[in-house]
Amino acid sequence: MARAEKVACAPGDDRCYPFPDSLEQVRSTCTPKGRCLIGWIVTNSGRDSWDVWLNVHTGEGRLKKRSD
Repeated sequence: MARAEKVACAPGDDRCYPFPDSLEQVRSTCTPKGRCLIGWIVTNSGRDSWDVWLNVHTGEGRLKKRSD
């Protein structure tokens, strides 16, 4: 989550909030290919939000824009 927060949040942005999921929620969202939804980030005073996905095999994280 820390790495995703650095990418999504501008330096000095006090209105950027990460929301990590609990381990039980993360395990329930894992796909057969090893991708797990580990949380989400809200930016721009709540106008933008991003899902944070982690590839278990490579350790690589991805941000995906939420369509709320």
